[in-house]
Amino acid sequence: MNTPEAKILAVDDDPQILDIINATLTARGYYVEAYESPKKALLTLCRKSFDLVLVDIVMPEIDGIQIVSHVKNSTSPQEIIVITGEPDQEKIDACKELGIHNFLIKPFNAQQLEFTVYAALYFQRVQNELKAQISPVGEGRLIGISKWMHQLREQIRIAAKSALPVLITGETGTGKELIANDIHSASNRSNKPFLAINCATLGTLADSELFGHVSGSFTGATRSTRGYIGSADGGTLFLDEVGDLPLELQAKLLRFLDSGEYLRVGEAKIRRADVRIISATNRDLISLCKEGKFREDLYYRLAGYQIRTLPLRAHPEDIPSLVWHFLHEISRKKCETFEVTGNAVMVLRQFPWPGNIRQLKHTISLLCEQAQNGLIEEAHVVSLLGISSKITIEPYQKAKKKTLRQFDIDYFSQVLSYSKGSLRMALELTGMHKKNFYTKLKELGLSNKDYHPKTVTRKYESSPKASKTTSPKYISPFPSEHDMARSKAFA
Repeated sequence: MNTPEAKILAVDDDPQILDIINATLTARGYYVEAYESPKKALLTLCRKSFDLVLVDIVMPEIDGIQIVSHVKNSTSPQEIIVITGEPDQEKIDACKELGIHNFLIKPFNAQQLEFTVYAALYFQRVQNELKAQISPVGEGRLIGISKWMHQLREQIRIAAKSALPVLITGETGTGKELIANDIHSASNRSNKPFLAINCATLGTLADSELFGHVSGSFTGATRSTRGYIGSADGGTLFLDEVGDLPLELQAKLLRFLDSGEYLRVGEAKIRRADVRIISATNRDLISLCKEGKFREDLYYRLAGYQIRTLPLRAHPEDIPSLVWHFLHEISRKKCETFEVTGNAVMVLRQFPWPGNIRQLKHTISLLCEQAQNGLIEEAHVVSLLGISSKITIEPYQKAKKKTLRQFDIDYFSQVLSYSKGSLRMALELTGMHKKNFYTKLKELGLSNKDYHPKTVTRKYESSPKASKTTSPKYISPFPSEHDMARSKAFA
C-alpha cells in the first residue's frame, strides 16, 4: 500500500504523536524525519526536499500555517497533511486557501494515518503523471491538444537531438521563446545555461553585449565582460527578433557560427565558445535579404532547422486547454480558486486573438481580477473584449447537414471549374456515375454548362458592356487536358 522510498517530514510538538508517526510509517517502508521543534523543521526544509510533510496546525514556537506557507512557496512539489487536535474553522479555512485538502484529526490510529498518507502520495503521483502527459518533451511546457501542437512537439524532439542552429518564425505572441527553451531542455545541453537576448533592444553597445569587452575598451567600460556568447558557453543562446540585428554585427555572428571563434571588443585575442544558436523572428527574413537589410549567407546558416509557429486563430481547439492552464497558474499564485463557464470559454474560443497566446494570457489575468466570487462568466468576457456575444449551437443533425451541403457546393464548384464544364473529366475526377452526378448538381443548384468556356464567352458577349466589334478570348486559370498530357510526358 505504501510508496517505496517516499521521504516524509513530520512536525508536532507532541512527542507521543511523533513516535506513532515514526513507528507506523517506518514499518511501512517510508523514510521519516520527525521534529518537535518547528524551527528545526524549517531549517531542514531549507536544505532538503520531501515528498510529504505532516505538520501540526497549533504549535508554541511557530504556527503550523507558517510552515504550510513555506512548503507551498518552495520550488519542489511536496504534499501536505495538516494535523489538528481541536478543529479551528478559521485555521482550516486558511489551509484550504493555500490549497491544502488533507487533514488528520487527533486522536488517530495507525490505520487512519496509513490511509491518509497513502491518499496524499497517490494524489501527488497522479498530478505528476498528468503533468508528464501534458508536456511530453523533457520538461516541455507546451499546452494544447491540436494536431498542430502534436506536430510541434515532434519538431521540438527532432531539433533537440540535432546540433544544427534553429530558426523559429511566426507572429508575435505565439510562444517562440518557450519553444526555444523546450528544445534546450530536451537536448544534451540541458544542464548548461540557456540565455535569451532581444536583438531589437541591443542598441549602440550591441557588439559588447553579444561578444563582451575588456576593461577600458570604451568610455564606461570599467570592467571586462564575457558577453552573452561567453556566458552561454556549453549551452544555448536564444536570439529573439534576430531580424533587427545590425548588419555589422551580422558578419561577426556569421563568423562565430562558422568557426566558433569570436573577438571581445578591445581585444585581439581570439576566443572560442561552444554555443548552440536558436533564433526567432516575426519578420520575413527572405524579403529583408532581398532589400539588403539581412545577410543571405547568415539567413541560411541560422535556418539549419526551421520551425514555423501558427497564430492562435489557426488552432482554436487549444484555447480551452490554455484557458484552464492559465487559470491554474493564477489560482496557485493568488491562493484562490477560479472557475469559468462553458459559454465564456466558447466566446474566448471564437475570438481571433491578434496578439495570440500572450494576449489570451493577459486577458485571463484581467478576467480573474474582475471575476466575482472567482467565477468568470460570458458577460465578463464580452465586456472586456468589446464584442457582441453570438453563441449559438444548433442541433447536431442540422449543423451537420448545413456543413456537408457547404462542403458539396465548394467541392463540385472546384470540380466544374477545373474540368471547364467537361462532363467526362468531371466524372473521372469524382469517380461518380453520370446519373448520381447530375442528381447532385441539381440538388445543389449547379450546372456544368455554366462552367463551359463557350457559355462564359456567350454570357460576356450578351452583356451590354461587351464590345460589339471585338470578341474576348477566354483564358482559363486551369490546365487543359493537353497541358496535363504534356506534364505527364515530361515527368
